[in-house]
Amino acid sequence: MKRVTGFPTRPDMVQQLLDVGFDYYNLPSSDGSHYWSDNVAYEFTLAEIDRIEDASNELHAMCLDFVADEIKQGDYAYYRFTDLQKQLIEDAWHKQAPYLYGRFDFGYDGENLKMFEYNADTPTSLLEAAIVQWQWLEQIEGLQYRDQFNWIHEELLKHFTFLKQQSGKNDFYFSAMQEAGREDWGNLDYLADVAYNAGWNIHQLAVEDIGYNKENQEFVDLNDAPIDMLFKLYPLEWLSGAEFARHIPNAHTSFIEPAWKMLLSNKALLAKLWQRYPNHPNLLPAYFNKFDITDRKAIWVKKPLLGREGANVFYYEKSNGVEFAAKGSEHSAFYDTSGYIYQQKFELPNFDGMYPVIGSWVIGDVACGMGLREDFTAVTGNDSHFVPHYFVP
Repeated sequence: MKRVTGFPTRPDMVQQLLDVGFDYYNLPSSDGSHYWSDNVAYEFTLAEIDRIEDASNELHAMCLDFVADEIKQGDYAYYRFTDLQKQLIEDAWHKQAPYLYGRFDFGYDGENLKMFEYNADTPTSLLEAAIVQWQWLEQIEGLQYRDQFNWIHEELLKHFTFLKQQSGKNDFYFSAMQEAGREDWGNLDYLADVAYNAGWNIHQLAVEDIGYNKENQEFVDLNDAPIDMLFKLYPLEWLSGAEFARHIPNAHTSFIEPAWKMLLSNKALLAKLWQRYPNHPNLLPAYFNKFDITDRKAIWVKKPLLGREGANVFYYEKSNGVEFAAKGSEHSAFYDTSGYIYQQKFELPNFDGMYPVIGSWVIGDVACGMGLREDFTAVTGNDSHFVPHYFVP
């Protein structure tokens, strides 16, 4: 892996980006420059790509086995679930509720490939990974090899077609918070467009506009039409904690992602996987309690169980008991309430002052592409750059 700079900006770059719905390309990143640039990319070898793909497939299978065992044992001690959340998780799993996607975040230093977390509920940067970087690959000048680990779009189309055949339904709703920015709604627009091309009738509405018909026990839209299939870009822990969540068990709506994904989007997964698969080559040591840490020389990353976008991340040094905020990490009192895990710090490579994190996408059960985010800090946040990639033989 190496970082390559100096690519020329496409003369019609802005129009090309707007044509695919990427109208948030110029959001300011942490260094003040635009979220997207034509001028930089990461180069991988085919062997590295094969390794990332294989690790993603293996880890996803491990996660599904973990969910099955966790539900079978009813072991929810670390999650702080309500009784309703437990019921929703178990109902969705036993009904084999449909699911769509997830994204592994990896650190890679050229030798070690390590899982940081699994964004299995509300991952974004999907439009960028599936479409925008592929467009860049096809159009940019000065690139000898035009190969990319990316058949995300094709796999999404295939999966939405499968969901339509499996469900026998015609209408698919796509929802996010009304106040969500263009990043969320841009990803939602893209997913809705893929579903439309798979034969679905598409509807979009804000989460706040979802209603409930008590007489028919149905979730409904603003026209009182029943919502049978709903993709929500809205965290499951928020959805399942809302007042209307008590109606979910008796309603006919299929929620994507399903409630059992709460077991994967929670960072308790990191400590639980380490307990199940100690010394797995793609896992980092992780513990619920800092007193369980045995390696006193390492730096540990303290992560909130339900944190997002790099918020509330701290570093902890066992040797002297010192804890300090990770550079670039924002803080939200909301995430403090969920609890924390400690994961051994992985030293990301530094390329020209930038630290890359690999996001490896799984659609259904298939690892099918990746995108990279980079920042001048080792903690990736909402304003980190998205950077395209390609690979060489």
